[in-house]
Amino acid sequence: MSGNSLGRVIVILVCVAAFGRSTVYGITPNFTTLQPGQFREIEQNLRINIVFVGYRTVGSVNQSFLLNNLPHTYRAENREPSFFTSNGEPEFTGNKFNFTYNIVNSTQAFDDAYFSYLSSIAVPKPHTYYQELYNQQPVRRLDVGQNYEIDAVAAEKWLAENADTTLGVNTKQYTIFFVNWFGRPDFKFHVYSKSGNDIDTGLDSQSDSLKKIAGGGTPADDPVTPLGSLRRIWFYDLSAGPDYNSDSWDLMVKDVDGDGFNDRRIPPIWEYGNLNAYRPLNTFSTDHYLITRFIAIDLLFTTSPVYRVSISPPKLPSNLKFDVSIYEGDPARNGISMFSPSAATARLTALQPFNHFTTEVRDLPFEGEAKRAFDCDYYNTNCYGRRFPGDLFFGDLYLYHNDHVLQFLSGDSDYEIPTFAYLTTDAYADGFFGAAAIDNYRDGTQSMIFATLSHSNSAHFPLGLTDVLLHEAGHHLGLSHPHDGYDHEFGFNFGPAGSLFFVWAGDSSSTLMSYLGDTQSFSQFDRDNMARWMTAAYLNESNSILPQILASPRADEVSNILSDADVQAADALSAYQNMDYVQAATLAKSSYVQVLTAASAINVPVEKQAWEADYRARGSNDMLNGAVDDFRTIRGRR
Repeated sequence: MSGNSLGRVIVILVCVAAFGRSTVYGITPNFTTLQPGQFREIEQNLRINIVFVGYRTVGSVNQSFLLNNLPHTYRAENREPSFFTSNGEPEFTGNKFNFTYNIVNSTQAFDDAYFSYLSSIAVPKPHTYYQELYNQQPVRRLDVGQNYEIDAVAAEKWLAENADTTLGVNTKQYTIFFVNWFGRPDFKFHVYSKSGNDIDTGLDSQSDSLKKIAGGGTPADDPVTPLGSLRRIWFYDLSAGPDYNSDSWDLMVKDVDGDGFNDRRIPPIWEYGNLNAYRPLNTFSTDHYLITRFIAIDLLFTTSPVYRVSISPPKLPSNLKFDVSIYEGDPARNGISMFSPSAATARLTALQPFNHFTTEVRDLPFEGEAKRAFDCDYYNTNCYGRRFPGDLFFGDLYLYHNDHVLQFLSGDSDYEIPTFAYLTTDAYADGFFGAAAIDNYRDGTQSMIFATLSHSNSAHFPLGLTDVLLHEAGHHLGLSHPHDGYDHEFGFNFGPAGSLFFVWAGDSSSTLMSYLGDTQSFSQFDRDNMARWMTAAYLNESNSILPQILASPRADEVSNILSDADVQAADALSAYQNMDYVQAATLAKSSYVQVLTAASAINVPVEKQAWEADYRARGSNDMLNGAVDDFRTIRGRR
């Protein structure tokens, strides 16, 4: 080292000695749980119970085959944003699960008691339209006789309350019941009915297309049919139906949805061994594996969010508003009377009880530029300069509202969900109904919601706007359908088509995210998944903010606050491992708020959370394109 270099070192040391506090940061906590600057993945071991009820009359599933093929792990990913990653790798949420399995065969006494109960609540009904279609199949094994209808939640509740004491199955753990009544002398042909009427119309659709072969996921405090205590079960009754939703009635057509791929459908249990159907029905054990893996685990128990639940980080919202604008385009109806703000607020609060929700609804005239945008979209005249790379449902509506979004938001909440519903006459549709949660087509971030409901659709389906818009709000907050999702070990997203057509049966669960209009609430599975995702989100947003705090020369001033945040993060992980997921998310949020408090105390800036602020920051030119997450039309099959 030269003399001049040594001199510079001495000068620097002297400066440090003289001005030490300006260059040497203060004491910071020794974190045990928070990981500044790191991405934390919460790992949890989950036991999945698989219970076979009534199988002694039809033979058993190959349990070794089942265990050898079920997944060992699951890592949840942000599904839509993962399409936009530069390296093509999934964007994980921070939730990982390791599975073990507990297979239980029910006892004769359990079977006798359960089927006696089902018989006692079974109500005689005419054949459904789809049972009649089944009875016309030339290769069928039998004719469906007298049909009965059974309340799905009542059946679920009996299983939940009796499996623990009789079979030793803890139904607070994730549990799938495979049910077979066929072959017993007390067997009744049956379907399961949904529960509750539409919250806006007070009517219950009796459509045969809504009758089910499965059920479960009902929350303990469901507003219509409460389960009474927290349970985590889903049952699939192979002796029920045949039904519309899974097309179990059709034994002949290989490609029922016309997408060019042969469909795998799960037949009624008495059809196994029939080699003359559209495919050889000799896959008894395989079909049970497929249902367990791709429906129960991938779509219900441990699923992946369609969008990031960490809305507009790093400062996540605590006060969220469901902001609904209704365009009154049908003189025969009033949109305000078709939407319940109180019910919307209650359902969203149940989904995220650690946040505060409000709902605002307003009437708007169906005229001017808003009507022009609707006409452009409906008639596909593309009035917005072909700013989309192709035609998308609700594309012109998105472009119009994106350009004017600040006119619709009140700005008095941390975050607002911009929602636009069009009520129209039949001049625009022959029974048309559509709803969509739109992303920004730039990075897979959620942006706004659209729905349109024609007059004739309201006449044929006793349907208001509350459940429809809550379904889309569920998407906006991250929930997927119970018929599409992601399989981690296979590494693909999937939906109900081709070899996985059978996952339509996931809709037979107690969630607003179903296409069957099965309930007025989000399921227990929705709540669990949301709370787990939010726990990881709060911890990782804390981790992302901490380096800025620790880089401050005033970091030692907030050491105690950060220590408290670390303790609360540890408590959150403890609650998470105990499957108390709401408590875990609540504590993780409390830890996160402490981190924000520390940042504010020493003037470390964290982005202000507001939808309007995000919009202005991005600029409208970055949000010209949109992608439809969900589109439904009740005109053909879906």
